[in-house]
Amino acid sequence: MLAGCGTSLNPYANPGRAELDRMQKIINGRPDLEAVQHQLVDLDVAIRAAIAKYAPQVRFSSTRTSQQSNGCPDPFTRNIGRQERSDHFFGEPGPSAQQWAAVVAELAPTFAAAGFQRADSGAGNDSQLRYDGALINLVNHGHLIDYNYDTGCHLPAAWRSAPPPAQLRPANDPGVHYPYLYEPPGGRSVDAL
Repeated sequence: MLAGCGTSLNPYANPGRAELDRMQKIINGRPDLEAVQHQLVDLDVAIRAAIAKYAPQVRFSSTRTSQQSNGCPDPFTRNIGRQERSDHFFGEPGPSAQQWAAVVAELAPTFAAAGFQRADSGAGNDSQLRYDGALINLVNHGHLIDYNYDTGCHLPAAWRSAPPPAQLRPANDPGVHYPYLYEPPGGRSVDAL
């Protein structure tokens, strides 16, 4: 508890309708989920091609990633949207420093053309982040490459013209509809859980 404050901070508290509307407008303004998924699949092909070209010894394996059954993670947990994550890929043996530099150089214009920027400047880290929350984690640990991608929180295209499927709607607000706002033009009427 902060000195002089009568209550403690609850990071899980509902931020209120105005803040939920602000965040929902961010989601609504982003490209459709399917467009982002398609872009990330295309980038996955480019990433694997660059690694195969400059570090042909790398062989990938994967671990399945569990998907959220509904919605998006923080800070959008109470908003309407979907977020998809790829499997977690591991490439072994990892590329040499020279091979990695060639991979990074090859991918730089591809990432830039897709609107991505470096998310970390650490050695061996070529992770990328985009304005809409899309993320590519791409790290060379020396002995292996650690790689996955994430769409960020977006609306599926169909949710702009029809409500989400019943099982994906908030249990306490089954009548939600686009633009999913508390303020006019509306779409939500019950406080988010």
